[in-house]
Amino acid sequence: MKTHSLVLLALFAWSALVSAAELPPLDLFRDKEVVETFAAIPVQESGRIKPLENLASYRLLRFRARRSIWLTDDGEMDGKPLVDPVAQKPITKEGGKPVKLSSVEWLLMSWFRPDIAKTVPLFKVDNSSAISELGLEAKAKRDQYTFAEIEPARQTMMKKMGEYREIPPRKQTPEQRMIVQLAANFLDYEMIIGHFDFIRSPVGEKPEGLPAGVTMPVRLSKSLNTLVAAIRSNNGPPMQIPWFRDFARGALGAMMSGNAEQQLRIFPPALGQGNVWNGPGEMIFGAINGDKDVEADQLAWLAMYEDVFLALPEAAKFKAASKALLIKIQDAARLRGEGQFIALERQSMHADYFFYAQWIFLVGFIAVALTWVSPGSRFEKLARVFSWLLLGTATALAVTGVVIRCIIMQRPPITTLYETILFIGSSAALFGLIAEWITKRGLGLLVAAIGGTACMFLSIQFEASEATDTLQQLQAVLITNFWLSTHVPMINLGYSACMVAALISMIYFIQRIFGVFKTGDDDARLLTRVAYGFIAAGLFLALVGTVLGGIWANYSWGRFWGWDPKENGALMIVLMCLVILHARLGGYIREIGLHCCNLILGCIVIFSWFGVNQLGVGLHAYGFTDGTWPKIYAFWLSQFVLLVYGVVLSLSERGKKKVVQEDAVLKESPAN
Repeated sequence: MKTHSLVLLALFAWSALVSAAELPPLDLFRDKEVVETFAAIPVQESGRIKPLENLASYRLLRFRARRSIWLTDDGEMDGKPLVDPVAQKPITKEGGKPVKLSSVEWLLMSWFRPDIAKTVPLFKVDNSSAISELGLEAKAKRDQYTFAEIEPARQTMMKKMGEYREIPPRKQTPEQRMIVQLAANFLDYEMIIGHFDFIRSPVGEKPEGLPAGVTMPVRLSKSLNTLVAAIRSNNGPPMQIPWFRDFARGALGAMMSGNAEQQLRIFPPALGQGNVWNGPGEMIFGAINGDKDVEADQLAWLAMYEDVFLALPEAAKFKAASKALLIKIQDAARLRGEGQFIALERQSMHADYFFYAQWIFLVGFIAVALTWVSPGSRFEKLARVFSWLLLGTATALAVTGVVIRCIIMQRPPITTLYETILFIGSSAALFGLIAEWITKRGLGLLVAAIGGTACMFLSIQFEASEATDTLQQLQAVLITNFWLSTHVPMINLGYSACMVAALISMIYFIQRIFGVFKTGDDDARLLTRVAYGFIAAGLFLALVGTVLGGIWANYSWGRFWGWDPKENGALMIVLMCLVILHARLGGYIREIGLHCCNLILGCIVIFSWFGVNQLGVGLHAYGFTDGTWPKIYAFWLSQFVLLVYGVVLSLSERGKKKVVQEDAVLKESPAN
């Protein structure tokens, strides 16, 4: 997460500036028409045009590790509902049940009813020791805390965050990491709940020394250039101006994030004026730091934004102003050829393809397991049909999700580590179904179920841990759709094929542990043949992908090969596949030996897939994720255990074979 400007942010803590009588009822921001309007508003964040619903979703995910929130006094479903002081009644659904807000409803509550928002359990804290270190009363070891509960420790938390950020992340204690994360989230949410302060009270309640021509109540759409001119003409520091502190505080809240890449940019520029959208906070600070007045078209945007807030608490006026803003932004974006996939992205968010694919894959795995209960019976045939239906549906959902992401971003499917998980999981499931179509023995269904479930689960966990938009703009070096659509999918298909081969070998050894079959049995020979086929496919895909990558590297960096860790990882996969195939053809390894080598191949793939990104070196060092190495080590340990078992099994069988051969020789000797 990007660092915040601590000196600037420390200046702007505030309290609610309006009375309860002027506040609208919370039910207005749960109205379907209002929620739908705001959810569909196009915004620009990190260079990408997206729906406001996306922004709200990932903000809430980062704070709470979930995309929804309960309005109760303790954050739990069985807690007591909060009371809306305006409506003077508990915030409940029919039947008195607590209300669950969507991410957009939560954002609207935070913007327009900060008095309630501050009392809702929001910040997830996984280490209660961090709360105790801040001098606050800790709850359970892992719990959720409200803004109001954390606020008394604000000064202490900011001081500690400044100290702990001087420590390298890998050397921070769990408590220190938690405090740094909590402080960053607290500051961002402080700006969210103060987002409309630049309209509520842009220069404070009783400002002194306002420039001539500026009257109360101050509206920046009419007075911004006059106020900025007064700031520029001031001979001393701006903080000496009585009303500047409130003015800057409101501008900071209008940005809605201390992260420069995550500012709220909601106003499309006119044609021919660049690709960067503007926002109220950026507009105000840009005027302060620049030497030109804000242009009339930008002030018109600011006026429309003010109209939305000033329409409250009248519901009809608020809905009309919000709808007018939405239409204005959509029309401006359409003229620029932007935002055409907003509706598709929202549909994809609601469909949640990968989440449902995960659970259908899991149910499909259970259906596959049921085929083992009564082999050859009618029940087995029925379970196999259900397995096909479930796993086919899950694979279709996963593939659909990947395709829709490509359509939204107008690029091939893989540019980030997260997208490799989706792509490899989908292709592994597809490989499994193809293998089952050919063999019709149940192995392919098992591979599809395990591979699909594991990758969908991993993708969801990865997204939750990162809590950032997974649809990201391309890095400069990647802006070449030809190579993105050839090298990257090819190399990832190679990863997928090799991991399927490794997965088959894991299944082989687990079945050997439970005595399902012996060396040379039909089932054992089937697993060996299928694994061999995927090794051959993996070699072809990885080799072609590596060569294409070298051509791309020569095109982008002026050299075909640089012994970069990612390049070395791809080369290791190719070489290991060659070793396995040649050793098998030469008779150096047989059934057990091939599966042992496949386990090593799987470890190499995991290193090339995830491990090299954690090294932090090389031109391919992307997707660093804290806590990845322990998971990689755990996988390697599991493979080492199976490998040791495979070696012991091989030596044992060789010993038995040698004894049998010696007995045969003794029986055939003349002495006998």
